[in-house]
Amino acid sequence: MSATLSQGFTQSAGDVLDRCDFEPPAAGEACVVLFDSAPWSYFSEEACALLDHRERERAVRFRHARDRDTYVLAHAMWRHVLGLTLRLEGARVPLSTSRSGQPILTDTSYATSLSHSGTQVAIAITEAATIGVDIELSPPRAALRDLADVLCSTDEAATLALLPPAEHEAWLLTLWTRKEALLKAFGVGLKEAPSSMSLNATNVVAPPASAGNAPACRVHLLQLPPGLVGAWAAPVHVAGCSSYVLGSPPP
Repeated sequence: MSATLSQGFTQSAGDVLDRCDFEPPAAGEACVVLFDSAPWSYFSEEACALLDHRERERAVRFRHARDRDTYVLAHAMWRHVLGLTLRLEGARVPLSTSRSGQPILTDTSYATSLSHSGTQVAIAITEAATIGVDIELSPPRAALRDLADVLCSTDEAATLALLPPAEHEAWLLTLWTRKEALLKAFGVGLKEAPSSMSLNATNVVAPPASAGNAPACRVHLLQLPPGLVGAWAAPVHVAGCSSYVLGSPPP
């Protein structure tokens, strides 16, 4: 697939990032780029040119066109944003994954993470050992109350029990995104039960034994448009975060 096919997507992505004054993260900071992939579906075939063979093989396995388009556009925008940060063409970004599925930027000092819910996509970057991001549609598509035992530590279950029932789903959704961001930052995903971690007042959590040499991380809530809830997690020295909400591609 010729790289020239991606010029329309690349130009449009550059235009919307310029409009929101995107800057790569400074030392001790993170950045999160958010966008709705649905208005970009016109570019899905062109965007595929930025993906590597592993990503393209994964894309063709999706049964539904919307899911395939979301995957392709999320990964293409991810590569474009990483390319701006690393000063590389998106197709040349050294993006791979660990055995556990954690994204790796080989031979760089940066870490990155990706999340999507429906057609909404979040891309996180920092110059640090690791980062995790998670976004979810709100209200959730599935009832979380049935998952409270899997999600909540003993202390968190006690807190949940004190809340009015009408507040349970929103509280659990926020907790889910915070823990998912942490598990991604630790590089273990859902191989560790979320209930095994308990968030404290400082929001600093030590890694589980299965995370090897991962650093302790602090989890932060993301400020998101209505209809979304999200969080990001990174080593404690990463204190700030710049968020960029991308609009639709130029006509």
